[in-house]
Amino acid sequence: MKKFSIATLMLASALVLSACSNTNEKEADNKAETEVSQEAETETKDDANKEETKDEAKEETKEEVKSTDAETAEGNLMLHRGYPKSDESRSFPRIVVATSGDTIVGVSLDEYQYDSADGDFEGVNNSDKEFGEGTAEGKVLISKMANEEKYSAQMKEAGSPTSLKETYEGIANFAKGKTISELEDFLKEKSDDEIIEAVTGATFKSTPSLLNQVVEVAKSEDFVSVGHAENPEEITFKAITGAPHGEKSFADAVVAMEGDKVVAASFDEFQYIEDGMGIAKEGTDFTQGYAEENKVLGSKLENNEKYSEHMAEKGKSTVSIKDNFEAIENFVAGKTADEIKEAIDSKKEDGTIDAVTGATLKDTANYLQLIVDAMSL
Repeated sequence: MKKFSIATLMLASALVLSACSNTNEKEADNKAETEVSQEAETETKDDANKEETKDEAKEETKEEVKSTDAETAEGNLMLHRGYPKSDESRSFPRIVVATSGDTIVGVSLDEYQYDSADGDFEGVNNSDKEFGEGTAEGKVLISKMANEEKYSAQMKEAGSPTSLKETYEGIANFAKGKTISELEDFLKEKSDDEIIEAVTGATFKSTPSLLNQVVEVAKSEDFVSVGHAENPEEITFKAITGAPHGEKSFADAVVAMEGDKVVAASFDEFQYIEDGMGIAKEGTDFTQGYAEENKVLGSKLENNEKYSEHMAEKGKSTVSIKDNFEAIENFVAGKTADEIKEAIDSKKEDGTIDAVTGATLKDTANYLQLIVDAMSL
């Protein structure tokens, strides 16, 4: 009986140990399965996170790509407008320089001066209207390029071997393709005679001065507009004057084109402004063309603050003239003439155009039409 009890006890103990062993193995297996499952889950999450990171990276990369939309000022071509002022001048230059990066890819030149009202030259727009009242008696303000044939004929009679157009084109062609610093260094290193000799087609004594002014304008970002060109080096310029805003001023517009589309446009208006900033230095020969000493011919862009205050007082305008002009320039960039005409046709009763974001001028359509007219030249 005693032997049976011991045997029975030993058997029972073996069964208990076996059961414990199986339980531990199962727990170990379960633990291992749980760890594997967690690892797999972690790897899945890691993979998902990696994919999300990749997607975010792609999105970030997309965001870093600069827009070529002129409205966001991220194009590859910039038009710089300026009116360099000299101590001795009978005229004032209107210079628009196109740059792509730090390279000059185009130059548009014109000069305005006073001449005899009895002469053969045609005055700027509104010379026979209220604008003309700001001009000294017996004088008229002219654009040299608008009178290019007659002006060149006079120059040739005076001994010039080249026309005004040839000189301007020679200057533009010489500057084109050079970086701003390359052109600037050349002008510093050469004498005036050497500069004239180097610029094919440009024989005017003013050639070195005009080239230096091209550099000055190219470096300035006071008045700029931006666009995108497939081939910036292949753009063409169209320039025009007009009267989009009443009879007190005239406008000068330059349009850079590629094919049938505007790449970028630059325009300004000129008006006699009491106690304003003159387009030419005080005391120069040019200022002898003013009817009244304190009413100077001025650029609306250069007199933006003063002119915009006038707009706010008279018309309750909350948008400056500079911002209005920029809104119009931004709108036309990348558009064909037909697309701009479509916007003109949508003009509201108050003269504004919803499509031209930021422009509140009642004559917005007239400025757009001036650009369309330039495109057709």
